[in-house]
Amino acid sequence: MAPSPARLHTHTPPSLWNTRPRGKNSWHSDLVTRGRPRGVPRIFGTWVWVWISLALLVVPVHAKYMEGFLKTSERWAFLARFCFLTQDGSFSFEVEYDLRYAPQRLLLYYDTPEQWPAVYGSHKTCEEKEAVVRPENHTRIYLTKRSYMADCRVERLEGDVSHYHCRGKNRFISARDRWWFIAASNCESSEGLEMRYKLTMTNGYSYWYKHFSADEFYILRTNLAALVLQLGIVFLSLLASAELKKRDLLHTSYHLYLTAALTQVFALVFLTAHYAKYGFNGIGYPFCRLVGRGLHAASTVLMVLLLLLAAKGFNITRGRLRQNSAVRLTAFMCIYSVTCLCLFIYEQQVFDPGEVLYLYESPAGYGLVALRLLAWLMFLYSCFFTVKHYPEKSGFYGPFFGFYSLWFLAGPVVILISNHVIDKWVREKVVNGVDLFITLMGHLFFLLLTRPSAANKNFPFHVRTSQVRALEQSTTGVVGNNTIDAFSSNRYAPDLTEPRTHAAPDLFLVSGAVEMVPLPPPKTILQQDSSYPHHAPGIAAPLKDINPAVPLTKR
Repeated sequence: MAPSPARLHTHTPPSLWNTRPRGKNSWHSDLVTRGRPRGVPRIFGTWVWVWISLALLVVPVHAKYMEGFLKTSERWAFLARFCFLTQDGSFSFEVEYDLRYAPQRLLLYYDTPEQWPAVYGSHKTCEEKEAVVRPENHTRIYLTKRSYMADCRVERLEGDVSHYHCRGKNRFISARDRWWFIAASNCESSEGLEMRYKLTMTNGYSYWYKHFSADEFYILRTNLAALVLQLGIVFLSLLASAELKKRDLLHTSYHLYLTAALTQVFALVFLTAHYAKYGFNGIGYPFCRLVGRGLHAASTVLMVLLLLLAAKGFNITRGRLRQNSAVRLTAFMCIYSVTCLCLFIYEQQVFDPGEVLYLYESPAGYGLVALRLLAWLMFLYSCFFTVKHYPEKSGFYGPFFGFYSLWFLAGPVVILISNHVIDKWVREKVVNGVDLFITLMGHLFFLLLTRPSAANKNFPFHVRTSQVRALEQSTTGVVGNNTIDAFSSNRYAPDLTEPRTHAAPDLFLVSGAVEMVPLPPPKTILQQDSSYPHHAPGIAAPLKDINPAVPLTKR
């Protein structure tokens, strides 16, 4: 059954905002251009570069609170979008504009095919776009004194200029959670549109829901849970690294894993800080959100690098990669990192705010999918030949290959499903939760595989870091039966249950402390020794009775 048409219930309270002084500069303006004072070209140039940099980096935020200044020669313009709940969604507005632009209107479209998709980006005239909005649904708000959906009055400002000042509050009722799109129009105007506006969009009254678009519900709680679990993983990883450090087995690859896990912690800290503040004011910390997303991408890039290095046997079967392999891997990771950066820039510069688009709905997004699949093929190839030459390492590479193959493929699958299957009004929260879960499981599984516990058959390392350094510093690259390019085969050794009284035969013992008990020194045989078996107890042998040329067995 098709959902019933959405309706807008209106309510115009006498006061929605505290009275503020009316004046030319009493509103925030995001499109106003002011003249540059003379004598400060250097400062002006600096600010230009700052704003250009921010324009390239800052990712748009679907804030519940928006305020700005609109001036365009068009008679119809898009303002904002928000995903409202079925019953608890509300929309408040405050608009001010010059009387010579009257009558201006606010139009509210919802996300069914005959509404917003039929209007936005089409070649319809202003009148045709207004006709799509059904008057019986109360989604056409006239900003004049005769409007029954807005409280409007005429105010005189400086310079004998008259302005309309309108405010109102409306509640949404629909069959399901919907995306609503707010536009301004004045089809009778020959000068276009000009207005200052404040828009407040909320869902209910709870801290966890009020300021969040319906597609962003549970993101804050998901991030908090992921942060706690990620901190637990980092804590266990630090304990494991301390044990590895004690055993001289803290290799470069494990340092890389710790860096990826810590980077993810900082990413979640920044993201949680943004959404926690967002829950209070609907704005949050956009820069923190940008930094958090960037750190999350960096953590993923580090994890991909770690897995490819481990698949090639780095620190496990060899101390360094061959030159050709190192060049190919470096080039691939540079392309992967640049593609991730292009995603953020593409989202800011190309994505249309009038459409609900996902980060990966772009050429850069599909390029990242292709690179992720290529990384998996490299991972598959490297694991196969590493196990072929070192079959004793199959205890590690078996579960390593099985799980991380799913990890590599999960990313592209989630991206494709989110782009084509998941509904747009739930996509943000679903994809966020799945992405954090995949990242968390990737870190947890590597921790379990490399835990330095007793009799751990999965433990990958058997050459100590001091031995690797000796191989690197050797002029020939050979120390004993090991070379820097290929370690000798070695099986894993469990912890020792009892101390031994001799040196461990295995130079590359992985786990367990070997207690070295020194052997007692041999007793010195003297002729005065009364315990000598050829003399009666208590009688010492004279010096002349001892002939050093005669063997002891014949004396």
